[in-house]
Amino acid sequence: AKPKRGALLFAVVGAKLSEGLNFSDDLARAVIIVGLPFANLASPELRERMSYVNRQQEKRGTKTAGAKDAGTELYENMCMNAVNQSIGG
Repeated sequence: AKPKRGALLFAVVGAKLSEGLNFSDDLARAVIIVGLPFANLASPELRERMSYVNRQQEKRGTKTAGAKDAGTELYENMCMNAVNQSIGG
């Protein structure tokens, strides 16, 4: 009997490798994400973007009591979009 051979591929979510692979040949059996790729909250660009969407939400008056603000939603959605892109969703 021939010995089975396999391989593991490790990649960082958001890096070029994790977004540039195509597993269309059905040879990939699993994609495992360890940790969530949240953006750096200390980034001035991200802070300003979150502030901007919060200001827009206040202008529209669409904030619901007990709900997350628009900036937090944006931050979490950015993370989940990176995960979905990396797993091929």
